[in-house]
Amino acid sequence: MKTKDVYQKVTNNILQALEKGVIPWRQPFRSSLSPIPVNYSTGKAYRGINVFLLNMACFQFNYPTNAWLTFNQARDLGGKVKKGQKSEMVLFWKPTLIKEQSVSESGDLVESTKEIYFARVYRVFNIEQCEGITNESIDQTPLPRIESCEQVYANYPEIKPVINLGLSAMYIPKLDQIRIPAMQDFISTSDYYATLFHELVHSTGHISRLNREGIASAQRSNLVRYSKEELVAEMGASFLCALTGIDNKQLTENAVAYIQNWLEVFKHDKTMVIKAASLAQEATDYLIN
Repeated sequence: MKTKDVYQKVTNNILQALEKGVIPWRQPFRSSLSPIPVNYSTGKAYRGINVFLLNMACFQFNYPTNAWLTFNQARDLGGKVKKGQKSEMVLFWKPTLIKEQSVSESGDLVESTKEIYFARVYRVFNIEQCEGITNESIDQTPLPRIESCEQVYANYPEIKPVINLGLSAMYIPKLDQIRIPAMQDFISTSDYYATLFHELVHSTGHISRLNREGIASAQRSNLVRYSKEELVAEMGASFLCALTGIDNKQLTENAVAYIQNWLEVFKHDKTMVIKAASLAQEATDYLIN
């Protein structure tokens, strides 16, 4: 079947499924992020305000592991912080003894010591920002991969976006980086590739590639523009699933449910699927070169 015919077939299938009503969407992967950040070098859990600060950083940058260390700790473990990485601030309350003088009832000068606490600032890096250090908390056991799907990224034209592990799946245009959970965190291998394809389609919109408005200039605060890009990415992922031979009923239903969520922004305007499909075809053509 010709590529254009595949595009049309997938689009028709999605439109037909949308007509049947709401299909419940399921997240294709499991989250394993620890809610308590720890120091990777000492194994001690951070406390107080530091839990909030480091959890916020973990979610903002989508780190898969809530483990942190200082620049010197990374060096002492035989590794180093990757060039250009930004640190996070943590507070450490250090006790200090100070001397106080007072006058007793008899008029004598009395000296005493008092313990007070001073806040000291430390800078820490996530274990994902370092290299040369084995992260034992991540299972590196290889799982079966699908060659046709692997070739999509392998044949990515020109400069590829970097793919790193993440708490959830996302594309970060500023870094030209894809973050995605490990394959073993997904319900199935097909779910992993469908999710990866979604983020790969996003990456084609980078200003250095197709310069698509939804990626090059869209922000999450602009819900309409952002939702258009999500439709493009999910349509493109569906095309790639069909072209690589992994499309199945569950993947299609999950894609339809995801698209339904975004169509709420357009008051169920099904024509947006057709518009998104056109941009998705362009992105898919770019990826399959």
